Amino acid sequence: MSGSWRLTWDHGSADVQSLGAMLGPLSLRIGDERELEIMHVAPWAGMTRADTLPGIMRRLRGEWPCLPFGCTEAPRGLPAGWGTRAPDDAWDHGYAANHHWRCVSATDTRIHLAIDYPAGSPIEHIEREIAADPHAPAVDITLRVWARRPARVPAGLHPTFRLPPAPERVRIMLGPHDGIHSYPAQPAGAVSRLLSDTRSASLDSLAGVDGPIDLAHLPFAAPAEELLQVRAIGGQDGAAPITLHYLDYDACVGLWWDTAQLPDLLLWVSNGGRIHFPWMSSHLALGAEPVNSLFDLGRVATAPANHPLADRLGIAIGPDAPWETRYRIAAWPQPSLPTQR
Repeated sequence: MSGSWRLTWDHGSADVQSLGAMLGPLSLRIGDERELEIMHVAPWAGMTRADTLPGIMRRLRGEWPCLPFGCTEAPRGLPAGWGTRAPDDAWDHGYAANHHWRCVSATDTRIHLAIDYPAGSPIEHIEREIAADPHAPAVDITLRVWARRPARVPAGLHPTFRLPPAPERVRIMLGPHDGIHSYPAQPAGAVSRLLSDTRSASLDSLAGVDGPIDLAHLPFAAPAEELLQVRAIGGQDGAAPITLHYLDYDACVGLWWDTAQLPDLLLWVSNGGRIHFPWMSSHLALGAEPVNSLFDLGRVATAPANHPLADRLGIAIGPDAPWETRYRIAAWPQPSLPTQR
């Protein structure tokens, strides 16, 4: 059954929908005068034509979990040495991202949702709790995965952040990492400006078709649709592994998670690079997705053994105990730098 719920507290408000258990909009209050809308809401949500889209796309917004993570169709043009395979199911980013969750309990400051998986899946059911921090402009999220049988499952969280229309008004700051890898193929139906299957040391100097490209300042000035994987990212001295500086608000948003469980960060830069419905050349968003996965290809492709991401095979789940992870999204004014509480 479809539904939606709202969290309200002194430092913000948040909406959660049953479809995909997606969190968004999310408004965080910084001081007495700044209200920062940080989570993306797709502009087609609510349109009549959106009813024909897959569940994950119909009311796309904010943040949600993806298990198993990734697409269900391998891209064309993978490099030599890559293999392909058929996925175990037909749901992009997993069953839970495409179906309605049920509410276990809800208050003004906390919501607990759950969803049962089909009988053939190694996943039995998933639960997630979203809690407002009573003392800060922040939400804390817990995800638990119960398994029917032992399995290794590509896994990802999918925070998708709002980008303003003016170019380069959001600065992306990454913690220490072991290189940024571009997608191994050109995205279908989209404009990509990066060389495929390359490694770059810095987000502000990526290997582009026409020379170095700066994706540390968004939106990008030209249409582009890019997918990048930041390998082995961390947060130095308790700082967030990724921070977004919204220059027009003089405020930052950080994302913390357990990098031992989800060691990499997938960056989805959606910058007007898709022309067909529902994207219509105008979609702006930044997905900052903690993953244990080979890009979004873990269900449909394998990398050569010497590829730096070849060992990103997913999380291990089993029936003896649920797999659990916790993460946090918080905002703060510049120039202070908060650390994990």
